[in-house]
Amino acid sequence: MHLEKDPSLQKPQKLFFGLFGLLFLVAPFYYQPNMGGEGLNLPYNSSIWIIACWIIAAASFIVHRTSTLILPKHWLGLAMLPIGAIFTGLIAENNNPTEWLVRCAVIIGGYLLFISFFQFRLNGRHLDRSLYIILIMGIIAGIYGAIQTQPHFHLRDFLPYSTGHQIVGIFQQVNLQASMMATLLIVVYYLISRPTIKNMGWIVKVAICIAALLASFSIAQTGSRVGLLGAVVGLLILLIGRWNTIKRSQPLLLSVVIIATFAGAFIGSSGLLKTVNKFDRAIGGMNTDVRWQIYSLSWDTFLEKPLLGHGLGSFQKVFQERRGALPDNEQTIALKSSPRYSHPHNELIFWMIEGGIVSIIGILAAAIYTLKQCWRVGKQRGLGYISLLVPIILHTQVELPFYISNTHWLLLLFLLFFIHQQEKKVVRLHALSNSAQTLFPIVCISTALIGSIFLTHAQVANAGIISYLKSRQTQTTYLKTALNNYYYRDLAVRLLLVRDMRIAIKHNETKPITDFLHWASSNIRIIPDVGLYLEMIIAYDALKQFTERDDTLEKALSIYLNHPRLDKLKADLDKRSAITNTASVATPNPSQANQP
Repeated sequence: MHLEKDPSLQKPQKLFFGLFGLLFLVAPFYYQPNMGGEGLNLPYNSSIWIIACWIIAAASFIVHRTSTLILPKHWLGLAMLPIGAIFTGLIAENNNPTEWLVRCAVIIGGYLLFISFFQFRLNGRHLDRSLYIILIMGIIAGIYGAIQTQPHFHLRDFLPYSTGHQIVGIFQQVNLQASMMATLLIVVYYLISRPTIKNMGWIVKVAICIAALLASFSIAQTGSRVGLLGAVVGLLILLIGRWNTIKRSQPLLLSVVIIATFAGAFIGSSGLLKTVNKFDRAIGGMNTDVRWQIYSLSWDTFLEKPLLGHGLGSFQKVFQERRGALPDNEQTIALKSSPRYSHPHNELIFWMIEGGIVSIIGILAAAIYTLKQCWRVGKQRGLGYISLLVPIILHTQVELPFYISNTHWLLLLFLLFFIHQQEKKVVRLHALSNSAQTLFPIVCISTALIGSIFLTHAQVANAGIISYLKSRQTQTTYLKTALNNYYYRDLAVRLLLVRDMRIAIKHNETKPITDFLHWASSNIRIIPDVGLYLEMIIAYDALKQFTERDDTLEKALSIYLNHPRLDKLKADLDKRSAITNTASVATPNPSQANQP
């Protein structure tokens, strides 16, 4: 692409492409052994936010140097999302402070990154080239997925190993890989429709064909409904809007890309049967796909507090408790037998439950202003923009992609910038004092530095926890960093308290057991985790507090019906109780034994 020879590339644009390349070509692929799950437990979420922080800092420096701030036309409407999150977090009753702080940091940081993109003054040619960086990221992610399908070829030190040889990618989750590949496939066809494709060399065109092959293969092989649906719907919207420009641009390249798309789908066709079966279950409704039951129960939970919601971070508590109150019958057994839910598999419903209608206003405002912007640029360009958003937006309505992969969140923000950069406003900052103008970049750069240190420290803590678990929980020194880390402190404390509690049971000590129960009784109200319930039942049993033990077991079983570990523990306790009762009956009372 010869970026270095482009006379339109000045220092701000060169800085942008350097940082943007790190953001999407390097940071998403950082890997270290981890616990899985969500948030910073997945190491690439830390690395990608480190680069995002420095993009924000770089943009603030440009604002300082030029004394101008470039904003999208609808910047205030788009700001309703972070404003709504902060507002509901401040006034709702049952917020989880850690969850609220992390969530607000991600949303506010995302909005600042979105605004930062405008400061680099990119033109249409620059924007197209930024999509080629996304294309390369998709190719790398697709290669990672293809490697994971091979039973005898893997790179454990560089990417997650998939035991079932599924394509989970660097994201460690099938549907995340599928929605990313669906976005890649649409980017391929969008780039073909752009005039800049004519000036690209054969290497770029070969890369486009490879991307189409890898994307369609991954989507088919994963058996993901959301990936397949996102790709099909997105491509249909793109073709409706831009077919004339696509077929006129590069007919030969288009033909090869279409062949590559179908070839990839054919190679990965073994996964399509899983997709069909999943669609059959979804169409079957309540009795076949548990998501319908989740949505129904989530809607009822929302109606309890529709205006302000139950509080940020409260979903796990209120949903699990409401699930436990359901009657045991054929209609509820699938939902009650499922594991703990941290999300209702629909982003809108999630915010409705935790933040109520107030928080939804921010999301709807962002959606409305984005659609309005797409309308203003005309059918051809507007439908092309919408098609790029479809896979990730669709994914948010059936799962929780942003909580597992911040790569998806930041990619969505860039695509939104792609849309809103069509209409901008320039704000002159000469009215600000010199000290205020100087303070602004200092604050941003300091925040980026502090954020980088915190995120790096979190991954050191993460590695320490993994080492502790690998040592069979014997080397407590591995937890030292985690105990001093805000994000991992609670987990480290739990691991230590559980360890001390188990040792105390062996040595007939009581204080470590009561210390654990005091901590657990408070935390179980925030997150009703089945593992914590199990430890509490064992602790109460060791203290011979049988009433509390049985109440806790009953509560846990009401939420987690047919849970194998709970059922086994209950069976063991019932068996021991029966033996104890038999022994007490067989042993005569001394006073009765002396009677004639």
